[in-house]
Amino acid sequence: MNPIIKFWSLAESQPDSLALVSASVQMNYRDLADNVARFAGALRRVGVKKGDVIAIQEKPELEAVLILASMQLGAVTLSASKLILDSYFQHIDFFITNDPLAMSRVTNRIVINQEFMAGLGSVAKVNQPENLEPDDLVRLSFSSGTTGVPKAIPFTAARIPIRTESAHRNWMQATPGMSLLGLDTITGIIALFWAVTFGSTYFVTKDAISNLELIQKYELKAIETSPARLKDLIAVAKVPTKSSLQTILVAGSLMTDELGEACQRTFGATATYLYGSTEVGAASIGSFEPTQNNRLGRLTSDVELEIVGDELQPLPKNQLGNIRYRKTGMPTEYWKSTSSPLNGFVNGWFYPGDQGWIDDAGFIYLSGRNDDVVNAAGNKFNLLTLDLWLADSGIFKEAASFTYQDAGEARVGIAFVSENPPIPELIVERVHKLLPNLQLGQIMRLNSLPRNKMDKVDRNALTDLT
Repeated sequence: MNPIIKFWSLAESQPDSLALVSASVQMNYRDLADNVARFAGALRRVGVKKGDVIAIQEKPELEAVLILASMQLGAVTLSASKLILDSYFQHIDFFITNDPLAMSRVTNRIVINQEFMAGLGSVAKVNQPENLEPDDLVRLSFSSGTTGVPKAIPFTAARIPIRTESAHRNWMQATPGMSLLGLDTITGIIALFWAVTFGSTYFVTKDAISNLELIQKYELKAIETSPARLKDLIAVAKVPTKSSLQTILVAGSLMTDELGEACQRTFGATATYLYGSTEVGAASIGSFEPTQNNRLGRLTSDVELEIVGDELQPLPKNQLGNIRYRKTGMPTEYWKSTSSPLNGFVNGWFYPGDQGWIDDAGFIYLSGRNDDVVNAAGNKFNLLTLDLWLADSGIFKEAASFTYQDAGEARVGIAFVSENPPIPELIVERVHKLLPNLQLGQIMRLNSLPRNKMDKVDRNALTDLT
C-alpha cells in the first residue's frame, strides 16, 4: 500500500485544515491535494513512472509538493546537492530544478519555470496513488558525508510509516511542532510525512527570522533543531521572549554550556538532546545537563544499544567503547554503497562511528567520533573534547579543531570565527590549560566554519584549507 493514501483520506475528512505553511505560502489539505494531483500529472506527462529515481533541487515549499507528487506515482525522491548529483548521477532518472543553468550529469532534466507552471492547468490530474509493495523504494535520505561521499539510506513503503510512528512515539509528541532541519535531512522528511499522514501542519523551515515568526504566529510547542540553528534562532529573538515552546529538541552535535543557558534564558525551556542517526532513528533522549554536556539521556524504548570493543565484544558499564544499536524495521544496508567495519550496517547492527559509554543509571555519554581520535605528539584525545572546550573558552564566536599531515606526522589545527584578529600566543596559552603538551600547527581565522546539512563542522574541509 502506498503511504500517501493516508494523505488523501485527510484531504477528504479535513479539507480546510492547514496542511503546509511557510513565511510566504499557506495551503490547506484541499489545496495541497490539488497541487499534488496536478504535479503528479505533469511529472507523468514528461515520463516519470513507478520506480524512477528523482533528484529535487527546489525551494522547500515546492520540494514538499514534488515529494508527495512523486510518491503518488510510485517514484523515489532524494534532495539533490552537487555532491550527491556527482556521486550518484548514473542511478538518477530525473533531475528537477528551477535553475536552467544548474550543472548535472543526469540525462533527464525537468526545469520548473514559468512555462512549466502555466501548463499545470491543462494536465490530467493523478488522483489515485500508485499501488506499492512493502519493499518498494519511495525515498532516499543521505548521511552527512563529513567523512567522505554521503551514503544513501533506502526507505521503503513499509519502512516510512514505521520510522514516522517511532519518531512520534519517541520525540514528536508535542504539537504543533516544526523541524528547523530541512527536507534534505531525515528529521525534516519525517516531519513532512507525519504531518500529511496524521493530519497536522508541516511548517517549512527557512532562515532564523522566518522560523521565529512562524513559531510565534502559530504558537508552536516544539521544534527540532541543531545547535547551530538554535544559536541563530536565539540571536534574532528578544531576551527573554514570550514563547509557546515547551520542547526544544537538539540533534546532530553537542551543545555548549553557554548555548544551553541562552536557550533557557531566551525561551524558558531546557533543551533536550535527541541522539540517533539518519540510518536507524532515535536511540536516546534526555534533558541537556550543563555540567555534563556530553550526557545524551536514556535509551528509547524501541532500541537495543551496546558499547563494544574493537573486536565487537560487549563492554561493561562505564567503559568507553564503540556504540552500536538496532531497531525493528531498520534498513540493513546502504543503497548503491557499502558499509565499513565499525561504521555502517554490520551483521544486523548499525555502527554510527561514535564512541561513548553507559553509566550505572542508564545514561549514555558521547565521547566523539572514531575518526576524531588523534594522537599528536604524544597527546591522544578526541577532537570533540577540544571543540567543546574552545566553544566555552570565551575567545571565539565559533571554533573547531582539525588534523592534517605535516612531513608525515599528524598535527592539530584550530579554525575560528571572531570579530577580533587572532592572538596566537593567547590561543596557545589557553589550549595548553587543557592539553599541556599539544603543539598547534595551524591557527586559521575564517568568516564562517564549513558545515554539512546537519550543521556539523566539516573537518575535512578545514584540512583542505591548510
